[in-house]
Amino acid sequence: MFAGYTIERLLGSGGMGSVYLARHPRLPRFDALKLLDAELGATPAFRVRFEREADVAARLNHPNVVAVHDRGVEQDRLWIAMQYVDGTDVAALIEHSALPLRRVVAIIDDAAKGLDHAHRFGLLHRDVKPANILVAAAPDEPGGERALITDFGIARALDDTQQFTQTGDILATIAYAAPEQLEGRSVDHRADVYALGCTLFE
Repeated sequence: MFAGYTIERLLGSGGMGSVYLARHPRLPRFDALKLLDAELGATPAFRVRFEREADVAARLNHPNVVAVHDRGVEQDRLWIAMQYVDGTDVAALIEHSALPLRRVVAIIDDAAKGLDHAHRFGLLHRDVKPANILVAAAPDEPGGERALITDFGIARALDDTQQFTQTGDILATIAYAAPEQLEGRSVDHRADVYALGCTLFE
């Protein structure tokens, strides 16, 4: 049990924390429960920015953006409950083989629509990469699947309070970072577009 949720199993982990499949305490559904790394949560500036950005991300409502349901602090750990997407991420899809061009175009098109929606709200992602694009079956969609951008808000809070080389997760995403991010200059929505272009290329 954690924050009222019943943890079913680990879905994945990275430099910023771990994600679990969790049963909602009151509703008949599963959520993806992300627990942020304890060290990050111990930083007051990160905690404030994380909560602020999670609040903004929770207002996003788009079929190509993973919905944020709730967030909080439990046992001194920051957590965020998100829509559970029963599928996989693009990093896993391309790990062993190339994707057909038609499928690549469909995934990037979906991701671009999700980013465009967030940018209209003034919300930047700052960590667009294959691992942050989820793909799930969607029988009603052309091609039978839908791609969704995940982890809005978390990356921005981290980027505002941490140096680029402090965590392994950020080191691993330098390949998708726009030059202005690497140089520590101010960024806008074009940094997300650049990262999506890198993702398309990969």
